[in-house]
Amino acid sequence: MKYLIESIRAALKKDCLLPALMSALVIPDAMGQRLYPELVDKKSKKRLIGQQYKRWFKEWVGDRFLFSGGCDGENESSDTRILTEEMCWKLRCSLLHSGDCDVPINAPEQDESFDYNYRFELVAHGCNALCTSWAWPEEGERSTKSVVYRINAADLSSALCDAAELCLMKTGYAVVYPELDLLDLS
Repeated sequence: MKYLIESIRAALKKDCLLPALMSALVIPDAMGQRLYPELVDKKSKKRLIGQQYKRWFKEWVGDRFLFSGGCDGENESSDTRILTEEMCWKLRCSLLHSGDCDVPINAPEQDESFDYNYRFELVAHGCNALCTSWAWPEEGERSTKSVVYRINAADLSSALCDAAELCLMKTGYAVVYPELDLLDLS
């Protein structure tokens, strides 16, 4: 795990954001498997990969993506995660299996007075953000509130590495983590 983390950090220093992120998105897989071995299907005895992944992310990384207050003065006292464990899991699956960052957002599509349009954006050289905007409706149409969850690829990669290092430090004696043996033939 330490070699993987070092490799991710080296990629980030070289501004190789996509390889760094794709590598970092496997960290919750490895860590979740070791920390939550009890999360297995009772019949097949296969590990519940998604549940292990999401639990590790929520417990070790989730608070790093906590946004306090509403974007435009709404819900000033509420806390919102701009990246949840479910969104990170979907990003991992989409990026590693399809080569894109199509992350559907599980949220209401409408309420009594307006409709919603949700979008996930992965950005380079930007900041994490939760953005809202309103479209002005034509006469007789409903208003639409657009909500964009914007995540910086380097920040997510760093957050996953930081959490893995903390997790290794706090659980390293109680949990056996695999070491990546990469044979150097140069």
